[in-house]
Formats: sequence, C-alpha cells, structure tokens
Amino acid sequence: MYSRHSLSLWFAQRPRRNFLILSALLVLALYWHAFSAPFVYDDLDQIVNNPNLQPWSSFVHRFFFHPVSLNTSYLGYGGSTYRPLFWLSLFLDRTVWGLSAPAFHATNILLHFLNGNLVFALFRRLKLPVSTAAAVALLWLSLPINTEVVAWVSGRSYVLCTFFILLCLLSAITHLERPQPRWAILCSLTAACAVLSHESGIVILPILLVLVFVTRLKWSKGLFLTIGTVTAAVVAVEALRIGVGVKSFSAFASIKWIGLALWEYVSLTVLPVHMSVERSTTLSLSQPHLWSYVGLLGFGLALGYALFRRKEQPVLLDGLGWFAIGVAPFCILLNYQGLAERFAYFAAIGMVAAIVAVCMDVRQPQVRRTLAVCLALWSLWNLCRTSIRVADWSDEVRLYRSSLAATPQSPSVHFNLAYSLRERGQLQEAIAEYQRTVEIDKTFPKGYAGLGDAYLRMNAYAQAQAAYQKALAQDPNDAAVLLNVGAAYQGAGALPEADATWQRVLQIDPKSSAAHVNLGVLYVAENRQSDAMHQFAIAIDMKSNDIVPYYDLGALFQQAGRGDLAMPLYTKVLELKPGDEDTLRNIRLLQQGH
Repeated sequence: MYSRHSLSLWFAQRPRRNFLILSALLVLALYWHAFSAPFVYDDLDQIVNNPNLQPWSSFVHRFFFHPVSLNTSYLGYGGSTYRPLFWLSLFLDRTVWGLSAPAFHATNILLHFLNGNLVFALFRRLKLPVSTAAAVALLWLSLPINTEVVAWVSGRSYVLCTFFILLCLLSAITHLERPQPRWAILCSLTAACAVLSHESGIVILPILLVLVFVTRLKWSKGLFLTIGTVTAAVVAVEALRIGVGVKSFSAFASIKWIGLALWEYVSLTVLPVHMSVERSTTLSLSQPHLWSYVGLLGFGLALGYALFRRKEQPVLLDGLGWFAIGVAPFCILLNYQGLAERFAYFAAIGMVAAIVAVCMDVRQPQVRRTLAVCLALWSLWNLCRTSIRVADWSDEVRLYRSSLAATPQSPSVHFNLAYSLRERGQLQEAIAEYQRTVEIDKTFPKGYAGLGDAYLRMNAYAQAQAAYQKALAQDPNDAAVLLNVGAAYQGAGALPEADATWQRVLQIDPKSSAAHVNLGVLYVAENRQSDAMHQFAIAIDMKSNDIVPYYDLGALFQQAGRGDLAMPLYTKVLELKPGDEDTLRNIRLLQQGH
C-alpha cells in the first residue's frame, strides 16, 4: 500500500515529465522490433519504387497539384485522395535518410509517442485527474490495433492526422481559456494540416463540439470564434481538394453495413485476437446480420446511458462520442477498402477513455476492485499482443502468414505472401500461394503473372507460358507480363517468338528500355552483333539503370578491338554496381592490351 501511494505521489509531483519518461519507455519496449522491420506491402510502391518522391520539383507537381488515384477490384471504388503532408513526410525522410527503413519506422514511432503525450495533455486540460489521464494515454499507446499504423510506414497518414487533430483540440481549449490570436492561428493551421494529412481529419469539428458539450462550456464569443476558425480551415481545405480534382467518397452505407462495421471496430479495439494488413474480405452484406443490429442497439443504449449520466461520468460520454465520430467516416461511407484496423487509430482514444471511466468512476469498493483487476488484465494482454504483432511486422513472411489467420480469404494477402516467398527463393511455397490467390479470385490483378514469374525462375517454361496467357487474357497489353512471356520463349528456345513478343512490347510502350535490353541479349545469342549493339545503344540513350546494356555493349566493343569505346561503358557499370567482378576482369584485360 505504501509503495503504491509513493508511486502516485512521485507521478503527481511532476506529471508531464514523469509521463514523458513512462511513455517513452513503454513505446520503446513495445516497438523496438519495428526498427528492424523492412518496407512491406504498399511501402514498396509508395516509397521504394516511387519515382515522384525525388526530386523536389517532381514531388511538388505530383502530390501538391494532383490527387493520388485509388483503385480496387473489391468494392469497385475508383476514387482519389489528397494527402500532401503525408507525402511530404515521406519525402523528407527519403531526402534525409535515403531508403533506410529503420529511419522511416523511427518517424512513425516518434509520432505515436508524441500523440500519447498529447492525449495525456488534452485530458489533463479537460480536468481529468492525473491518474485517469495517464491511464487513458498509456493504455491507448499500448493498444494492439495501433501496430497497423505505427509499425507500417504507409500507415503514417493516420498517425500524422491524429497528431494535428490533437494539437488542434489542445489549441482550441487553450484559446477558450486564454483568447489570444496565436492560439486561434495555431488552431486553424493544425485543423488544415490534419485534413491535408488524411481526409478523416474532418472529424475535428464534431469532436470539438462533443468536448464543448461534455465539459459544459458556456457559449461565448470566444467559443464561436474557435468553432468558426476550425470550420473555416476545414472548408478551405475541402475547397482545395475540389480544386485539384479529388474524387471523394459519395455513397452512404446501409444500416446493415454500419452495424457490421461498428461491431468489428469495437471488437478490434477491445480484443483483437487476429489482425491483418488487408481486410477487404472481412465483411460481406450476405453474411448473417443479427449481430449488426445487436451491436447498433447496444452501442446506442451505451450512448444513451452515458448521456443520462453525463454530469456524474462526463468522460464516458466523451469517450463513446469520440469513438463513434472517429469511426463514422469508415462505417457510414462506402470507403475504398471496407474495413481496416488502422481506421480506428484515432477513434480508439475514445474507447479507451470510456473503458477507463467505467472502471474508475465506480463508487462501490468491491466492484471497483473487480473492475481494476479486469483493467490490469486487459492491459497485460494488450502489452503481450502488441509485442507479438510488432514482431510480425519485422518479417514480411511472418506478417502475411499471421494476417491470414484473420483474413484467410484475402487474395491480396496470399499474393503478397507468395511474392515474399518468391523473393526468398522458396519457389514451391510461392507457387502454392499464387495458386491459392487465383483460386479465391480468378480475376485478381497480377495473380497469374506472379505465378508465371515463379515458374520462370524454376525454368518451367511451359507452365510459365500457361500462367502468363491467363494474365494476358485479363489485359492483353500488359507490357510487364509480355516482357516475361518473351523470356519464357527464349528459355524454351523459341527465339523468333521471343523476338516478336518484345517487338510487340515496344509497340505498346516505345520507351521500354527493358525490351531493348532483352532484344540485344537475344541478338547476341543469334550472333547478330550489329543489331545487338543498336538495341543496347537505344537502351543506354534511355538512361537505363540496368547494367546489362552497358556491360554487353562494352564487351562487344572489346571483342571488336575498340577498347577506347568499351572503357567508358565499363566505368558506368561500376557506378551502377561497384565491384562487379566480370567488369573488373574485362578492364584488367584491356589494361593488359588484350
């Protein structure tokens, strides 16, 4: 008893500093595995292979003046988003750290840590006791579902949006207490930044209204000014989004879908036994919907009770209202992916606050002790589940396999698992996953192409061709697939067919340097040195980053006795691939006069 009292006294003496220390230790203990995590899933397209992240001029033109398209084969949504601050954060990381995955992960972890401290500061401003505010913030920091945002670099838009929302709410409350222009300006800027990080930032205004209602602030000129400032900022950003041509969400969900989604978000927030990087197949309107209505009714009754008890338990109403508003954009609107743990990152703050309020505001000692034990057990479970999930994110194969426990019918997860296995050289396992992908969805994008690539690496050319033909049946002009079809023809010895296939690629995409490289290699095999030189030269003129045209053209010049022309090409090879042994050997032969 004495030690617990001493701990509470120590914490209360310097709550900000002590919470800073505790939250830092907690976040580092939970997320240290994330520093060794690679780029996975959407990270590959959004960061690693994204040519628009460099240079600055290309980046600004692409992400500040144009929306980013979103297309999916699941819900038929082909809209677009406008999140320039999210892309700016990725640009800054890449500019400073290059493609260092640990550095990108460190930024996500830092933002999550800062968000926890902002939650603590916000609830202290709302006059909650230090212990209650600390419990809410620490529990939220350790929630398992937050790993889908914090441990995934591409989830940064949610953590960044939450950061600006919390700053906006703190600025708004401070402005109400001390009406100075700087707080109004900060409130406006952070509101705009939230929506520019992720479109779900529009929840700022209703969340602010809930806080005003729960805290029973008197309507005043300062309050109207604060609400007007936030509204103006959100409207201005929405006007900007319309101006750049964003195609937003336009259809509303049915009551059945809302109930199913709300039930899932409550379950995932409170007790996520299994989690997945992709949940487009989790919910279906064809599934039994009794629980959807039960969930809606239950949540409605809880809100009604919280409204009735708002004077005695204001945090309960605040938390449930916060959660409902936070998930509303992802339940009420037919969004582009249906369901995802990351959608509840901000909303989960409210659910945790409601749970803590129920456990701490009970007057009966016996009930209070029982609820405290339940809260402690839940906290321990969260710590354990979060640590395991962060470890999943540190290895892509483990990540996808664990995700399949939650979404076994997700073709996207099977496809990404297959790709990861293929890149590790586990080709038989990769083939099995590719086959599972196309069994689930016979029209899955790139499923048959990936299967063909795996067979191609095994030199199973007939099987590769069969898979590629099924891919081409969906898109006959897929240049990437046709490039590999040509490779399969070449491997099988059908050189004329390979030649014709790569010529077709050039008709579809005249700027394909890969097709010119492949043709050059093919012509070398056919002893057509002049034609090969021509193809390699074209590829080099296209500034190809493939070492093959430089090396092979250099070798052809060397064989023709033109070492003066070969040497610059070998030098370029070494720029692209320092220490290449074949190139260094050829350079030594040139220096020896051979």
